[in-house]
Amino acid sequence: MTQYKLLVCGGTFDLLHKGHKTFIKQILDKSDKVILGLTSDSYLGLFKKKYEIESYSDRKKSLENFLASLDAKERVIIVSIDDVYGPLLTDSFNPEAIAVTPETQGSAKEINIKRKEKSLKELEVIVIPMTLSYDEKVISSSRIRNGEINRDGRLYISQKWHDKSLILPQSMRSVFQEPIGEIINKIPAGIDGTKTITIGDVTTREFNLNSVSQFLSIVDFLVQREKVFNTLSDLGFEDGQNVVKVKNPPGSITADLLGAVREAFREGNKSRKVILVEGEEDLAVLAVLLVSPLGYVIFYGQPNAGLVKVSITEDIKEKAY
Repeated sequence: MTQYKLLVCGGTFDLLHKGHKTFIKQILDKSDKVILGLTSDSYLGLFKKKYEIESYSDRKKSLENFLASLDAKERVIIVSIDDVYGPLLTDSFNPEAIAVTPETQGSAKEINIKRKEKSLKELEVIVIPMTLSYDEKVISSSRIRNGEINRDGRLYISQKWHDKSLILPQSMRSVFQEPIGEIINKIPAGIDGTKTITIGDVTTREFNLNSVSQFLSIVDFLVQREKVFNTLSDLGFEDGQNVVKVKNPPGSITADLLGAVREAFREGNKSRKVILVEGEEDLAVLAVLLVSPLGYVIFYGQPNAGLVKVSITEDIKEKAY
């Protein structure tokens, strides 16, 4: 038996994840019916974000699909809200309680103050704990977009890897003979250099000659395991380029390489960076895929095939993992 007949909650529910799902399950356990206020596109447009949040229609569809999987679609009314109050300053609905997380508890207090001013009954406030990821930090849409975790809260960079080298087994080598992404014939027009990574000397040189100004390049002065280049200027870089040198034997991803890639993204994409590998950068694509935020693009050369373009999505990060 549930505690309430009608309960209200609200949120953006962007990139519907384990935290959202746990929250919804808990409020369904407490109330017969739920009014879920979903932030509208126009409301979100008031806040300046560094990234694009999913559209209202996509977020609503994800919620409806999840509710259907719980056989709870008829118990939840999804309403579009254009501010923090939604329909709660009118008598359109008469919920008994409002469910919030610790970080939105202040909004509930604000709503109750306004309700009291309008002679409406104050809502009982239910605070539901945030769901934690594998590293005991909160699961959030921003962490998913930043490429740290997947929607279940699993880290893309295992804590066990921080001081170890990852070695490609012989049985997996044939997998990497196929391109990970799309084969293209030339550098696409209108590339956003601040979200572009090049891996490999020939690819990097080509991008430099085309003045792409890619955010990050990983090179080793080798072409098909033969030394061809000697300096960064041979690859089209200017003097004084920000360079980090790491050791990375063939067929491996060392902690040095993984750490350098992580640091490059941690520092941000306002300045160009180069990671110069002593050894080989043959598996650097995987390192970048594991670390990179969503929305970046990797370009690398595939022998006897051409230029490979890999757009960084949740699916491709899972494949890399």
